[in-house]
Parts: sequence; structure tokens; C-alpha cells
Amino acid sequence: MEMIYTQKQLEIANRLVDVLDSKFFKTLSEPVRVQILRYILLNGRADIGTIAENMPQDRSVISRHLNLMQAVGILDSEKESRHVFYSINARMFLERFMIITELTKQCLEECGPDCCG
Repeated sequence: MEMIYTQKQLEIANRLVDVLDSKFFKTLSEPVRVQILRYILLNGRADIGTIAENMPQDRSVISRHLNLMQAVGILDSEKESRHVFYSINARMFLERFMIITELTKQCLEECGPDCCG
């Protein structure tokens, strides 16, 4: 049986898939990156040296993780003198999850209770 979708249903589904960006969630699924995120959440902005001192991995590994986290928008960085300080981009987190929540609500309203069943 072929399903027929309205234009609005297709639009909501496409927007939801776009915001569920696999790079963002893949970045968050790596245990080392979660450790880094936890460290910054608990201790505030920090440079790579400070972060690496508190992780079991080498500084070069931490550097690659920080760069990837920054590239997907999880972290912000600010250069001061010779140091780069990393902080969590809380606004991006909040906006992304608010959009996911809103689009999911729209999906449920448009498709009814069986939309995910």
C-alpha cells in the first residue's frame, strides 16, 4: 500500500531530517568528546593544555576532537595571545533541540497519533 503525503507533511519531515544532522549527533556519540564536553561544562572555558591534562588521551588526540567539536558548532573558541580557549556553544544546543521539539510537535499535529507508528 503506497502512502500519500501532503506537501506540509513532506516539508516537516525534510526539515526534521535536516536538523537531525548526523555529524552533530555522531560528534556527541564519541566517549572522549563527551568527556571533553563534561569537563568544560563543569569547569568552564579552558585551553587545550588544561583540557588535555585532565584526559587520558594525548594532547594531539584532544586537539583533533576539539577541532571537530568546533566545526559542528558544539564548541566556540577564542584566541588570547598564544592560547585558544574553548567553551560550549550553549545557544546552538538550545536552538537545535528547540527546533527538533517544535518540528516533532508539528509532525504529530499534522500526521496524527499514528505518524510514528
